[in-house]
This record gives sequence, structure tokens and C-alpha cells, in this order.
Amino acid sequence: MESIKLSKPKSELIAEFICEGCGEEVKQTKLQIPKGPRAGEEVIANYGCKCEDIKLANQAKERRRQLRKAKMMQVFDYYSLINDNLQTATIENYDPTNEALQQAKQQVINYIAEYDGKKNLLLTGSYGTGKSHISVAVTKKLMEQGKECLFLSLPKLLTKIKETFSGNGITEDELLQMIKRVDLLVLDDIGAEHHTEWANTKLFEVLDDRSGKSTIYTTNLGSKELRAQINERNFSRVMENTDVIKMDGRDYRRKEF
Repeated sequence: MESIKLSKPKSELIAEFICEGCGEEVKQTKLQIPKGPRAGEEVIANYGCKCEDIKLANQAKERRRQLRKAKMMQVFDYYSLINDNLQTATIENYDPTNEALQQAKQQVINYIAEYDGKKNLLLTGSYGTGKSHISVAVTKKLMEQGKECLFLSLPKLLTKIKETFSGNGITEDELLQMIKRVDLLVLDDIGAEHHTEWANTKLFEVLDDRSGKSTIYTTNLGSKELRAQINERNFSRVMENTDVIKMDGRDYRRKEF
């Protein structure tokens, strides 16, 4: 049987250098195609350059980042309990009605810039000053950075937990595991309604699971009222590693009047 001989292209080393893109040592070589429709044509090859490999790896990394971001948004939309009027809330469209609220906005902007995954915030103040608005806005900013976030109205959360007892939809364990794992949790309106022993027990489970992770709380109550409403043990957990931001002013929702 006649053996097949493979022709190697003629090659000539042109230059050797360090690639600025990948930092690898490159041997630039001129090759002459031996056969086929392009026979005799000369081409330049950079042996040792990793730029194309790095480009492909970065593209794959970006695709994974985009998929993860899309998945986080799906989880956020599925689990978060947000009123319709907060869907469009952003830091940019929060318009403080006085200097105190302007300072509060700046403190929240600083919190985002310095976010370390451990620090908590308690936004306290009168009704309608934008506590929920600005809390939703924080979750959006941090999700842009690849963080996993949830926004939960505490009264709605407690109702949601009760609904899991029926066996339809997600289970209580699934919900609590999701709350435990996210990078940032917003617990909106804590102390908004009378807390039973059961409600305070569930709140403690949430707070205990979140120990060492970032949580933002909002409340319309002062410290004495909040302590009385959620009990001393829960209040102590809420205040652990937590900065308080006071948001007092005219009703944000009625500022046009």
C-alpha cells in the first residue's frame, strides 16, 4: 500500500517578541502554503500568542455572568414581595423633600459604594419618606454588581409563610433557604402590625439565619415602639452591626401637594 506523504509548509522565523496583549513570548513565522488552491501563498503566524484564547475565555465568562444575572433577576422577581408602585424605584429617581432626606440618600449611596456584605442598615422615620423606595433601589444597584438580593415586606412575608402550610407552591423551607442565602435582604415595614408569639419566632429564624450577612430594615417606629413590637431578642438582633439612618420629612408620595 502506497504511503501518503504530507508536505510541510516552508517556514521562516521573522521575529521574536513579548506580546503586549497576553504577555507571552511569540515567534512570528512566515509560512508558505504548499498545496491546494492557495498553494504558494504566504501567511504570517504568531506562535505562542494566547490573545485569542484569552478573548474566547473572556467571552465565555461574560456569557456566564449574563446568565447568572438573568437567573438572579428571575429569582428576585419570583420571591420578592414588592408593591407595584416600587417596581420603577431607583436611586436616581428618589427626590428628597428636605435636607435630612438628602443626607439619608447620600448615606445610602455611600453604603452601596462601600458594600462589604456584612453591614446592616435600619431606615427609620415617618410614613411616606421613601424608605421602601430607596431600599428597593439599593437591591437594584447591588444586583447590577452581581449580588443576589431579595426585598420582602415583613407583613407580607409572614402571610406568605402561612400560605405555604396549604402545600401549594413553594414550601416554607424553600422560602427560608432563599432568604438565608442571598447577599442582601431587605425586610420592609418591620413592626408594622401587632406581632404574635408565632410571628416573633419566625422573625427570629430569619434574623438568626441572616447573622453575618447584610440586611436592610425599614420601620415607621421609634426604638422603644419597635422593641415593644418585635420583642427584646429580635430587636437586639436587628441592631447588631447596624447603622441607623433617620428619614423624617413630608410624605414623599404626596409631595406634589
